[in-house]
Amino acid sequence: MKYIFQKWLPTLFTKKYQSEKYDHTDWKSLEKVIGYSIVNKDIFHEALRHRSHPSCAPPLRESSNERMEFLGDALINFYVGAFLYDVYPDSPEGELTKMRSSLVSREFLAKKGKELKLGRFVILGEGEERSGGRNKDSIISNAVESIIGALFLDGGHEVAKKFVNRVILRNYESVLESEGQNYKGELLEYIQKRRLPMPKFITKKETGPDHKKTYTVAVQLKEETFGLGKGKSKKIAEQEAARNALEKILKNG
Repeated sequence: MKYIFQKWLPTLFTKKYQSEKYDHTDWKSLEKVIGYSIVNKDIFHEALRHRSHPSCAPPLRESSNERMEFLGDALINFYVGAFLYDVYPDSPEGELTKMRSSLVSREFLAKKGKELKLGRFVILGEGEERSGGRNKDSIISNAVESIIGALFLDGGHEVAKKFVNRVILRNYESVLESEGQNYKGELLEYIQKRRLPMPKFITKKETGPDHKKTYTVAVQLKEETFGLGKGKSKKIAEQEAARNALEKILKNG
């Protein structure tokens, strides 16, 4: 009897709890934003459903996007971590952790979500709607994570990874420079204050195919090499070389 009652609850409360299930979601616009043709709309409906929506409360108790947010958080940390590990081969664990933190922070994910105007797709309760929930950093950043989780569940690793590469890791170098340490700038400032000759950044080696080169750059002071760096671009390699040069200079006094 209990099972039969639960089975028929959705039809008994259709008007109040289910009217927003699909008819108010602009699926074509969402697909354009995420760059993917959705197969299972139920997955993405859950990914967009905030816990404030009445369908998450009794009697229906539909799932909010919190579980999918958990999955997306794990995935984005993995994809960004693996990317940084590959691109910055000489960076120690501490530096990689700092860089990853900048690219997966709530503030940064919220910024990316707002650039996509993802808030217009989030399914909110009336209270959150009135309080401006579509523009709250917490809700938008969580929606970005849950969308990544949905892409993984509906399309697999490559689909989720493609979204992270296109949205989160786009222009990552400038993001890390603005939010992290600029070792090249610090090195130049240190040398200028001491009226020393300006360092030279020399590309020592290029390896790998054209689409996936690895550069080795040396920092030279008075013809002496003070630091070497490797990276997937000359800019990255220069930063690594400058970091190593600074460590050597400061260590030697």
